[in-house]
Amino acid sequence: MHAVVGADSYLAEQALESLLADWVGADRADSVQVLRGDETSWGRVLEAARTGSLFSSRRAVVVRGADGIKGEGDELAAYLKDPSPDARLVFMAGKPDKRKGVWKRLLDAACVHSAEPLKGRAARGYVADQVRRRKLALREDAFEELFERVGQDLRRLMGELDKLEAFAEGQRGPLGADEVSAVLGRGLAQPLYRIGDAFVGRKRSELLALMETVLEEGEPPLKVLATLHYAARRLRAARGLREARLPREALAGRLGVPPFKVQELMDAARGWSEAQLETAVFALSEADRKVKTGADARAALAAAVVEATGGARRAGARPGPR
Repeated sequence: MHAVVGADSYLAEQALESLLADWVGADRADSVQVLRGDETSWGRVLEAARTGSLFSSRRAVVVRGADGIKGEGDELAAYLKDPSPDARLVFMAGKPDKRKGVWKRLLDAACVHSAEPLKGRAARGYVADQVRRRKLALREDAFEELFERVGQDLRRLMGELDKLEAFAEGQRGPLGADEVSAVLGRGLAQPLYRIGDAFVGRKRSELLALMETVLEEGEPPLKVLATLHYAARRLRAARGLREARLPREALAGRLGVPPFKVQELMDAARGWSEAQLETAVFALSEADRKVKTGADARAALAAAVVEATGGARRAGARPGPR
């Protein structure tokens, strides 16, 4: 008896596929019965498990949405004492009520497979393992590009890996961020981190073009401003850490960037003086004030970028209220 528990549909289906492949193989026409929890009862599920087949020596009974099975499940205790040897029961439940006696008994007796959504390092580790299994060569910046564009939805990530795998056939060398960006296309919003990178590098033309793109794609102007403010704070932090003798991973944690971005940010920080950073922060604060008081957002953002990537702040100027 097996229980696949969790709300991530991709992980749940992967676990189910593995269980079925191991038990009944590829030919499942007469060996797999699928029930829906909200349409069945515990008694019917267990009856299906006990009912033999004339066409298959091994059977699987899969209950989707098993947390909706009707009844108290008193029949389960008797079944657990004498389970059907040729049937594999698989209960798929997003969030079973573990306070109920039937689920306590089931989860104690079953082999439980987690399908809980993966976040942060766990999601990245899972995808990195999938990349290795596929022998897909991605540079570190390409891996970051994938996550920035797609997020942590495993089903979407695996679909994009399929596209990258097809693209990589016949390619020489690992794929970089630009190639990943081209393959994934414009169906997903332009990552805001590119705006931050362009600001840090004082690439004014690129920054203005990127801002126009993300605004056209529906990003709120204040979110773009927040991205620019965050980039300015990272620059100031990088300037403060220039003399620190810290390993790359430690610097990455202090600066809030992936390790491969550390050197790029530290190099960029050398091109900014404290006065230039003051000018940038002042310009962004002014844009923030204007947007919040009803000024044309695109014009305010463009003016801020031009001033922020220019020279030192004019004498006597003071940032407006945030």
